[in-house]
Amino acid sequence: MGEEVEISQGLLARIRWMSGYMNPALRRIADRILRAPEEVKSISIKDLAAQCEVSESTVTRFVREIEVPSFQQFKILIAEELSQAGRPMSGEGERHVYEDITAEDDTASVLSKVTARYALTATDTRDGLSAEQLERAVSAIEAADVMAFYATGSSLLSVENALLRFMRVGKRCLFYRDLGIRQIGTSTLGPKSLAIGISNSGRTITTVDSLRAAKAQGATTLAITSFPDAPIVRYADISLFTPTVTGIAGGAEYNESMVSKIAQLQVVDVLYSLYAVRNFGSAIAGLERTSDVTALTRY
Repeated sequence: MGEEVEISQGLLARIRWMSGYMNPALRRIADRILRAPEEVKSISIKDLAAQCEVSESTVTRFVREIEVPSFQQFKILIAEELSQAGRPMSGEGERHVYEDITAEDDTASVLSKVTARYALTATDTRDGLSAEQLERAVSAIEAADVMAFYATGSSLLSVENALLRFMRVGKRCLFYRDLGIRQIGTSTLGPKSLAIGISNSGRTITTVDSLRAAKAQGATTLAITSFPDAPIVRYADISLFTPTVTGIAGGAEYNESMVSKIAQLQVVDVLYSLYAVRNFGSAIAGLERTSDVTALTRY
């Protein structure tokens, strides 16, 4: 019997997410597979290697990198995922109001699906974040005289969390909801500033444009997104990728993955915790000082 493989999320989603951390040779393989996954079912390892201008051993290394034991098993998993995605839907096609929640789900099913998706997202985020990129991000936070945040929509939840976390330990932070004031604020950034753009799709125009403007001002730029090929990554000195791509094609229905906010919050809390551990004395002093300031707001 062949070795059984458990893939905690869609394999194509995993490849898309992990490709942002791969070297150029492995990234070429990932891009080729994502461009036409249906062709992979019948391709030989020799032909795939030739198309990607890599050796067969590099293809084998790619397969192991995405946690599949063999190329043959990899092709089987791709075929199964494409087959599942192509199953006929009921009626005119199932519509999803939230991740994989449909009109057919009852209370128990909704509770189970949402809980499982949250748990899976947290686990995959933990397993997939690059320690090297996290270290780079924390070093940039330490060096920054000001942290400027950019986000819209539900990604604002992560920004609000970041503002609370980092201001309490003494970091100066900027965030403006008004686009005009945001543009003015970005013009004040410089080489000692850190600009952080948070966007699950990485394609939100105002967030991408703000990060690009911050980079033009000389600021160090950090992107938190799910898509390594997203426009925001082009303007990021440091990128942290969250594993919240849903389905074969990429983002969730209506261009909004709600569980992506769990991953974004997790990334922010990891960055904050790493910074606080590195600067433990000043972090504790900041927490105590701000606790005194806010004491009168609580019964």
